[in-house]
Amino acid sequence: MFKVTLMRAVASLLLIFSLSCARAEIAQPPPADDPLVDLATVDPTILVGLRYATPRNITGRALYPAAARCIVRRHVAEGLKVAQAWLRPQGYGLKIWDAYRPPAVQQALFEVVKNRSFVAAPEKGHTLHTWGAVVDATLVDAKGREMKMPTDFDDFTPAAAMNYRGKDAEIAHHLDLLHWAMARGGFIGMRTEWWHFIGKHWRSCTPVQVDSMLPGKDGLWVATGAASAVVEQSGR
Repeated sequence: MFKVTLMRAVASLLLIFSLSCARAEIAQPPPADDPLVDLATVDPTILVGLRYATPRNITGRALYPAAARCIVRRHVAEGLKVAQAWLRPQGYGLKIWDAYRPPAVQQALFEVVKNRSFVAAPEKGHTLHTWGAVVDATLVDAKGREMKMPTDFDDFTPAAAMNYRGKDAEIAHHLDLLHWAMARGGFIGMRTEWWHFIGKHWRSCTPVQVDSMLPGKDGLWVATGAASAVVEQSGR
């Protein structure tokens, strides 16, 4: 038990160092008009299972169209491609549960949760999801099966913290792999949600409202207008 605990402590320190290195790479951010893209056009090997396109979410109903695409800023998609390339030789891969989120969906989530510690209040600002600068991700095996993790998606309890405090070595291993991969892609984690990852160039983005989550002719989206640039740091 002591050996496992020591190994996890060392892994956590290495992860912190890796995340610090990723933050140091923010020297050359993308242009302010970094486009929104369909993740599948950048890396089709990354699985997508948008939970808000199904009733399997905190609201109990679908909030996105069934055919909604996984929309992110291009630099986020490129970072995910790096993370995926690191995982695949080890027999694992990424699955994305959420990416760009329209402000109207953010409003619907807040009306259900009404807890600013977990969901940003729309009248106070917008989560980085509405910027296209964040993804919610988990780990899958080579057959696309979701790996055992600390909690399910949108678990608003202490058990969902980024730093796993449980005793299941399998869960700890899976979480470490996910964090290592996302650090490789330049992502920054969120303290209260193990699945929530912020693109390293998020500061160069702004909130956007797209006309549709369905694909365009070239897989690109053009914002129809900017939302408030205020971010409520405590919510997602």
